[in-house]
Amino acid sequence: MNSTHVSEKRKHPRVEVKWPVTMMTTDGDANGIVENISSSGAYIRTRKLLSNNDLIVMGVLGLKRELLWIGAEVVRTDIATTSKPEQAAVGIGVRFTTVSAEDYQFLKNVVSERLNLATP
Repeated sequence: MNSTHVSEKRKHPRVEVKWPVTMMTTDGDANGIVENISSSGAYIRTRKLLSNNDLIVMGVLGLKRELLWIGAEVVRTDIATTSKPEQAAVGIGVRFTTVSAEDYQFLKNVVSERLNLATP
């Protein structure tokens, strides 16, 4: 997909990004990449298997900005199968549960700007 916008029927539009993320879970820390994001959730590619309803704290580094600290709940898990289990990737969809007003506004601005750039 060449477009920045991930087209789906969602309450809040998502845009594609490639932002590093560290996730703190009850089973330890994990790293990953935020692949798309909205003001209310994100899709993350990682190697750590998380389950629906798991609560995490995310440290997201986006756009030469301070770290965003966001609380989230896992609402979806996808496991990509491969012949090499050590290379298996897990995709997780998360719903934000705690985000500061400043970080929420930042996310809304990023989504809005990227959607405007994608519109002819």
